Amino acid sequence: MSVAITSIENYIEHRESGKLGRQAISIYGFLTMHQNRDWSRAELARAMNLPLSSVCGRVNEMIHQGNIITVNKRNCSITGKTVNTIKAKL
Repeated sequence: MSVAITSIENYIEHRESGKLGRQAISIYGFLTMHQNRDWSRAELARAMNLPLSSVCGRVNEMIHQGNIITVNKRNCSITGKTVNTIKAKL
């Protein structure tokens, strides 16, 4: 099964379960469609044109739910700070 098909199935499952709100679903969908890299929260906020505070809140929720995982520690391309980067868990 391809990543795209798996991502869509996961997206639908999470949406229908009621576990994720609209903004969280949007972030999760974006991450699953951009699995080729890891993201800092600031990079994700900029790429999606969302407030950083909104991204941080939703990402933290989804980490606790097991939908998103931390994958790497590196410097953020926006802030220059060392951060834990994230990806969608497929």
